[in-house]
Amino acid sequence: MPETDIIKQCQKNNKQAQKQLFENNYNWLMHLSLRYGKNDEQAKNILYTGYSKVISSIVEYNGSISFDKWMKSIFIDSAVNYLKEQKKEFFITTTVHLKEVNPHGTYVKSNQTDEAFSIDGRDVLFAIQQLPPSFRSMFNMCIIDELELNDAAKILEISSETAKINLEKATFLFHQNLNKNKLANA
Repeated sequence: MPETDIIKQCQKNNKQAQKQLFENNYNWLMHLSLRYGKNDEQAKNILYTGYSKVISSIVEYNGSISFDKWMKSIFIDSAVNYLKEQKKEFFITTTVHLKEVNPHGTYVKSNQTDEAFSIDGRDVLFAIQQLPPSFRSMFNMCIIDELELNDAAKILEISSETAKINLEKATFLFHQNLNKNKLANA
């Protein structure tokens, strides 16, 4: 059944179509959920919560943007809200001193070489999952999902300046985690 027909059936609350929609989109939605969650359990909670929100608001989908983009925005909001509900974890603050920052505010690794190397996708995912939740959300929204910094700040209900600082810290920690994991696996 074409996706447009599945969407129309989901809007009519057809359970079989809802199941088909879930199965058709499971892989990329689970990947998105894994990036926002710190482990498989959180990712599954984000996945089911996000999908539930998609189904409950699918009647509002009018086709003005692609369905995947519409669903992705709901999942990002759902993931961030899920993490906010985990207050004991979400509001942990981490102080990171950025000693290796160039004048433009981006992280520069001091031991970086000119040699090409490949990074396994699982290593990237693990490095993202190791970030504190507020940094993980910011990193995912701005770096992976390509949201504008101000849009991410609005979703997280923080100032643009705080968002900028969190993104810098998240990027720094991501590279640090990636290097640490690379050394551990060597």
